[in-house]
Amino acid sequence: MDRRNVMLVGILAAGLCGRADTGPDENEVIVITQPERPVHEIAEIYAEMPPLEYRPPDDRWVNLPRTAAILRKGAGELRIVMLGDSIVNDTSRSSWDHLMRKHYPRCTITKVTSVRGATGCWWFKAAGMVERYVLEHKPDLLIIGGVSQRDDFESIKDVIGQVRAARECDVLLMTQAFGFVDPHDDAQWSPGFDPDGGTYRARMMRLAKEQNAAFLDMTAYWGEYVRRSGKNIEWFKRDPVHANARGEQILGRVLAGFLAPPVPEQRDGTPGVSGE
Repeated sequence: MDRRNVMLVGILAAGLCGRADTGPDENEVIVITQPERPVHEIAEIYAEMPPLEYRPPDDRWVNLPRTAAILRKGAGELRIVMLGDSIVNDTSRSSWDHLMRKHYPRCTITKVTSVRGATGCWWFKAAGMVERYVLEHKPDLLIIGGVSQRDDFESIKDVIGQVRAARECDVLLMTQAFGFVDPHDDAQWSPGFDPDGGTYRARMMRLAKEQNAAFLDMTAYWGEYVRRSGKNIEWFKRDPVHANARGEQILGRVLAGFLAPPVPEQRDGTPGVSGE
């Protein structure tokens, strides 16, 4: 592991912050079930930022059938588990689920965040970990992301398999954001990628297709926002790797936008949820 990666692992391991229910457990995992930022706070943070211009892909609901069915009814409960590292924690801390509740006011949206610094599915796949940190929370939707997967796509596949063997659950796979990447540098970031290539983004997209999971290229939308913002990357970061409150809003609002209406009609013609 080169010096840059050693530094990244160290910062990621120390980068978890926010409100945990009981603090890190004996496995150094933080499980968060309570809101970390109130609605008025995220509104104040976002008010000082350039507006996000994001249009989600029209086909995003194809591999989210359970999530779509719950949201389409406009009632009941949607249970979401976010799994990963401190970047996933930052995404969760944006309180993006508050924005979802605005779109689906009659649906109860319950979000649980299970995170461990510098950790991906290569760790969570171990015996008992999926049961404890995912399945105990009865998810309808599992979101996997972060920058700590170590390119270990087989472990991501393993976690998905364990979850689906136990319950009906949609999966959303997200590509990386933040870390040491500066989207202003063409050598570090690009808006697109070769779908047949060997990059992390291409391989994650192909894994999502193979697993009938939804795919969100967070790398593209996060980087595009930073480029268009007129701000340098440090304006969005609290340390060399992690988002600050403004950076969190980029991630959270992209994710909320991905899951925003309209939810398409069912095949039987039942009306979907209309967009605003």
